[in-house]
Amino acid sequence: MKTVKPRLNSLIFFLILSFIFIISCDNKLNKKNTERYFTTNLESEPETLDPQLIKDVSGYVLADKLYEGLVRLDENSEIIPAGAESWTVSEDGKIWTFSIRKGTKWSNGDTVTAYDYARGMKRGLEPETAAAYSFIMYYIQGAKEYNTGELKDFNKVGIKVKDDYTLEITLAKPVAYFGKTLITPIYLPVNEKVINKNKEKYGTEAEMAVYNGPYILTKWKHEDRMVLEKNPDYWNEKEIKSKKINLIMIADMDVSAKLFENKEVNFTRISLEKIREFKGKPELKPYPDGRVWYLALNTKNPVFKNKNIRKAMILAINREELVNNVLDGVGIKASGLVAKGIPGVEKDFREENGDLYAQYKDADLKTIFETGLKESGLTKENVKLTLTVDERGTGRKEAEFYQEQWKKKLGLEVKVDVVTYKEMITRATEGNFDILRNSWGPDYVDAMTYLEIFMTNSGLNTAKYSNPEYDKLVNFAQESINAKLRIKAMENAEKILINDFVYSGLYFQVGTYLQSTDVEDLIIRAAGNSIDFYKVYLK
Repeated sequence: MKTVKPRLNSLIFFLILSFIFIISCDNKLNKKNTERYFTTNLESEPETLDPQLIKDVSGYVLADKLYEGLVRLDENSEIIPAGAESWTVSEDGKIWTFSIRKGTKWSNGDTVTAYDYARGMKRGLEPETAAAYSFIMYYIQGAKEYNTGELKDFNKVGIKVKDDYTLEITLAKPVAYFGKTLITPIYLPVNEKVINKNKEKYGTEAEMAVYNGPYILTKWKHEDRMVLEKNPDYWNEKEIKSKKINLIMIADMDVSAKLFENKEVNFTRISLEKIREFKGKPELKPYPDGRVWYLALNTKNPVFKNKNIRKAMILAINREELVNNVLDGVGIKASGLVAKGIPGVEKDFREENGDLYAQYKDADLKTIFETGLKESGLTKENVKLTLTVDERGTGRKEAEFYQEQWKKKLGLEVKVDVVTYKEMITRATEGNFDILRNSWGPDYVDAMTYLEIFMTNSGLNTAKYSNPEYDKLVNFAQESINAKLRIKAMENAEKILINDFVYSGLYFQVGTYLQSTDVEDLIIRAAGNSIDFYKVYLK
């Protein structure tokens, strides 16, 4: 009897300790579960988070999470008040007056004022900034002249600060869709004190910028990951449900899909092979996103001075085979450069303007190509061309298809150079390519967002295309307030662009993603910021 009692006491003591340990572990697990954060694959490193210099997809995705523009898009892709709590437009449509929201702060504690928005716009127009998106502001009085150096006095540009919280923008001519363009990063505000301190390093590291948006960048491990944390001073802080957002950078979508399966990623784009694997499952989400993939033939290359050579090479690509066999049906064959989902006069712009390649379905490509060679004094053997594609997604697979099409139909050997997305953007910017596979997603819901990038003086006109008649039609559409006439002008401009065979639409992207079933309030849209996790949270 004496030996039983101590054992019983020891057993009771052990059970109590075990119970306390289990409760403690359970509390830790519960705490861990409640602190799960939305994680998505950004795929590639943003070139910069300097708002006036942002021009890549990754930068675009982050821009309106870190900065608050005058307006932002709602779930229906309509502009709503943001940094400006309201605005008015004069009767003649030229003067836009914005009331800047009071009481908002930069992440360093400085007050955000109308001056910050004006400084951002001025900086975007300054020639030394060399902002690729400066052309977006050419609607503003004197903006183009100041950007090109023709006008030296910024006081003559139609951007005026009336007081600390009133910003006035005067347009050269009325532009009905001007408000839609304000979502582009070039219009974002800057803190001049921090810009002057960090200079060219601004926006290259997490600590090399200040933010006034819903999130603050707290970690940036280059080519690896980023961490965004909720901005406690954001004016609409109560609507931001996530305390933290994790962003990883993995170009290989199969690797990203594996992380999704391991519940390490909540949202990611996936490869064609993975689409088959997840077919029929609720996690698989297809989103037509308005992005057009296209080829650019660099007109600085002597070979592409000849239209017949360009024509033969572009028409040699069978877009139906591309979509059905290479993309496994996940995409829409391009019938122009303006994607579906953009309004026309009465119907969809794409439907109204039709398939602009259909007229060439019976073209004798070999004869066209040989005519071009003869006109240029060239032979197939001395035509040395390289196709540049980036490593993401189906880039390699598409490149092989294009190679095979040119070899089979024209007898032309074309090399392929597969590079990182960052390197591809650099080559595009510098014009350092022969043939470039690239893409464009609409910044706002109007055909102009596609067509203006191919104008002669556009910083995004990588192939250096120039046609005065094209420019004339696009300029008219920019300035006209007659909806029917301006759309007709854009439809005619697109026809000219397609028939000049410098840029060629390949397919309209249907983004296919894996999305955790517990992800709420994530928006995928065709215009502007394609992946919008402004209000995202995990259930």
